[in-house]
Amino acid sequence: MRVLLVADAGSIHTKRWTLALSDRGHDVEVATLRDGECEGATVHLLPTGGLGKVGYLLAIPALRKLISSVRPDVINAHYATSYGFIAAAAGFHPLIVTAWGSDVLFHKGGRRVARTLTRRALQEADLVTTVAEHMNVRVRDIGGAAIEVTAIPFGVDSNVFKYRRGESASDCLRIVCTRNFHPLYDVESVVRAFGILRASTHARLILIGDGPERGSLERLVDALGIRQDVDFKGHLEPKDLGAELALAQVFVSPAHSDGNNVSLNEAMAVGCFPVATDIPANRQWIEDGKTGLLFRAGDASALASALMSAWEDSARRREASLINRTIVEARADWSRGVDAMVALYGRVMANREVHV
Repeated sequence: MRVLLVADAGSIHTKRWTLALSDRGHDVEVATLRDGECEGATVHLLPTGGLGKVGYLLAIPALRKLISSVRPDVINAHYATSYGFIAAAAGFHPLIVTAWGSDVLFHKGGRRVARTLTRRALQEADLVTTVAEHMNVRVRDIGGAAIEVTAIPFGVDSNVFKYRRGESASDCLRIVCTRNFHPLYDVESVVRAFGILRASTHARLILIGDGPERGSLERLVDALGIRQDVDFKGHLEPKDLGAELALAQVFVSPAHSDGNNVSLNEAMAVGCFPVATDIPANRQWIEDGKTGLLFRAGDASALASALMSAWEDSARRREASLINRTIVEARADWSRGVDAMVALYGRVMANREVHV
């Protein structure tokens, strides 16, 4: 089939989708507001005139023209507030809108414009997908109870994130965090917790990612006197990311909100013990005290205590690593998720043909 993804070409998730669909023999086109290269797809940059959300009004007729030229069998718009709205306004069907997280998980009383755009996208879609079950309730809250919605986690490539069998003996706790440096992900709490922990424990912190808070995080590391024990790795390719997770005993996810936490799934697949915020996105994967540890978001002291608890119980880490790998294979396998999405493409196409 010919699939038009209306999505951010600069996002790693879009790149994963284009490659996976292309590998399955589908023709893939990408319409984007941010230019980028996507292996397996032709990328088309939509104009916005640098006007932010107002620029969507310029992108809509350009998308309609592209649709007439490409003649897709199905459109899948990723991220409801922006790309979902543009695709809905273009008026093409069948349309699947995929919500990623903050596009539907924003506070019920806030972000009026975003809520309006998201509602339009959800209501115009033939089908809505999310990346986690807990998001489905919010989709219906925003768009209406009649909306058909299903969860398909983006998942993990188990061939890249291979299970690490056992840990090498070490007297140094190695902690890794792979969340980007944005306020939502609160990497600052990880740094502060590490500062508390490092005062009494031989440990090293590996920060993988980047973002607007990098400068402030580096200054905090210097202020806490822990520069020699903190590595800023920047963005890594998946195989290198998997290798870093394999070297660490503990993975931390400090986000205040998430859709599906792919970073968490990657750590679980490798066998790295997870310590994560006590939010729905993480509770769906972690049984607190057994397969990982949960802590209150933003509480650096609680995180430091959780990290110490994880370090002191190597038996729990070993047991959790086996269970977590099994969970990922059963519920968060990337290939299975792609197959499920392709099946939905076929279904909405068939339903459209029946109603035309």
